[in-house]
Amino acid sequence: MTTEWHEQIWEVVVVGTGMGGATLGFALAAQGRRVLFIERGHDLMRRAPAPLAPVGADDEAPQARMARGHWPTRLHGQTNRGAVDVLPSLGCGTGGSTLLYAAQLERLFAADFEPRGHFADLNGSTLPEAWPVSHAEMLPWYRQAERLFRVCGSADPLDPDAATTLREPPPMSARDVHFMRSFRELGLKAYQAHVACDFIDDCVGCGGRICEHGCKSDARRACLEPALREHGATLVADCEAVAVEADAQRAHGVRVHWQGRELLVRAELVVLAAGALMTPRILLASTSAHWPEGLANRSGAVGRNLMFHATDFAAVRPRLPQPGVGPQKAVATNDFYLDAGGKLGAFQSIGITLEPGMVYAQLLERMPRLPRVLRLPVRALLHLAAAAIGRTLRGSTLFATITEDLPYWHNRVLRDEAAPGGVRFEYRYSAELDRRARRFRDLLSRKLRTHHRLRWLSFRHNLNFGHACGTCRFGDDPATSVLDRDNRAHGIDNLYVVDASFFPSSGGTNPSLTIAANALRVAQAIGARFASASDEPLAQQA
Repeated sequence: MTTEWHEQIWEVVVVGTGMGGATLGFALAAQGRRVLFIERGHDLMRRAPAPLAPVGADDEAPQARMARGHWPTRLHGQTNRGAVDVLPSLGCGTGGSTLLYAAQLERLFAADFEPRGHFADLNGSTLPEAWPVSHAEMLPWYRQAERLFRVCGSADPLDPDAATTLREPPPMSARDVHFMRSFRELGLKAYQAHVACDFIDDCVGCGGRICEHGCKSDARRACLEPALREHGATLVADCEAVAVEADAQRAHGVRVHWQGRELLVRAELVVLAAGALMTPRILLASTSAHWPEGLANRSGAVGRNLMFHATDFAAVRPRLPQPGVGPQKAVATNDFYLDAGGKLGAFQSIGITLEPGMVYAQLLERMPRLPRVLRLPVRALLHLAAAAIGRTLRGSTLFATITEDLPYWHNRVLRDEAAPGGVRFEYRYSAELDRRARRFRDLLSRKLRTHHRLRWLSFRHNLNFGHACGTCRFGDDPATSVLDRDNRAHGIDNLYVVDASFFPSSGGTNPSLTIAANALRVAQAIGARFASASDEPLAQQA
C-alpha cells in the first residue's frame, strides 16, 4: 500500500514556493534531501493561468484572482494617515510573488549591512543597527543567485564587482537609450538594470502578470520546477499552512488545511517562507503551553518591525518623442542611495509609457481609500479624469523611487481571524521617512529639470505593500530578534524562516535578490547540519 504524502515524515517541509522557499527547497533537494513544498495557491505549472481581466475591471472574486496567480483577498491595515484597504501586489500560487514581479534583481549596498547610528521609536527603544552577516559574507551568494536566476544587466558604477556573473543585457529601446544618455549628461551614474529575463522576441516584461513564454526567470521556473523534475521534491498545492506544532525546543510538523481536512504534516525540519505578512501569522497562531505568545516569540518580536518601502512614481517626458520597443525595465541609478540627509534609495524605470487606461487603473485602485459616500460619484468621473491626465502626460515614461523604510517596533503584523486572510497590520508613517521621501523627490526634480519635464504621481499612502519585510528579523540577540544569523528560530532547533521576514533593515532597493541569495546561504548551513556526525536524523541531534 502506498503511503500518502501526509502520512510520511519528511526531512524538510517548506511552507511557500516564492523566492525564499523555492530557492532553499531547490538547493536542499539538489543535496539529496527529501523536500515537500506546501503551497496555498494553485499549481500553476500544470494549468494555464486565467487571462488578465480588462484594465480597470473591478474583479475581486478570490478564486478568479488566484487563478491568475494573485493574492486572493484584500489587505487591511491602520495607519496614522488613515485606514488601508487594498488588493496588494502579492502573488499566490507556485512561484509566489515572483509570478508577478518585473524580475528586477538588485543587490543591497555594503552600507545596508553596517551600523548606521541610533534611531529611536515612539517608545524610545533603539532600532536594530546592523545585519548579523556582513556584505562580504553575502557577496558570493549574490553571485550564485544571479547565475541561478540568469540575471542580465550592466555594472553599477557605484557598486562595482570585478567577479560579476551578470549576463550581457539586450539592446535598449531608443527611448531608454535617450534617457541613459541624458541622465549621464546630467552627471548621474545610470546603468542598465539587473533583470532576470531572457527578452525573447516581443517580450513585454510581464510585470504584474504570469509570464507565459518562459522568458521571465521566476522562482517557479528557476527553482521549483527543477527541484520537482530533477531532484525528486514533492509539491502539494491548494494546501494552507495554519500553524506549526512544537514542544519547548523542537518543531514536529505543520498543521494544514487540505481538501476540507486538517492534517499534521510531520517533518524533521520546518522552513517557513509564506511571506513577511503571513509567516508571522503562522507563528502567532502556533500557541501552546510552551509558547503562549506564539512560536519563537519569547522576544515579542514576531510580527514587529514591519517595513515597506516608500515608492513615488514620476512621469518623465523625453526631450523628443522616442519609440519604446525593447526591454521595459532598463534604466536605473543609485546616485541618491546614500545621502547626507539619511539613506534614500534607488531610482528605476518602470518602462511603461503612460496611457489613459493605465491612469484609470491607478485611480481605481485608490477608490477604497475614499469615504464610502464619495465612491459612487467619484467613480463616475474616473474615465474623464484619466483621459485628461493621460493627455497631459502622453508620451511620458514611468519611473519609481524606492526609499528605505526603518524597522520601528510599533509597526507590526497582527493575527486577526476576522480580517481577510486572517491578518492585518498597524503602521505609523514616521516623520523621518516622510522627510527622506520628500528629499528624494526634491533632489530628482532639481537634477532632471534642465533636461526633462517631470511630474510626480504621488499619493498620501505611498507605501509599497509588495515589499513587506522585517517581521521576523534575524540577529545575534534573542531578546530583540526572532532568528539567529542562520535564520534558525531562537529557541527552536529545527525551525527556519527564509522569506523577507528576516530583514533587519529594508535597504533601498527590491528585496528579491537578497531573499534568494540568503536562501542559498541558509541551505548550505542546513545541509551541513544534515551531513554532520553520522548523518543521523536532526531529531536526534543536540
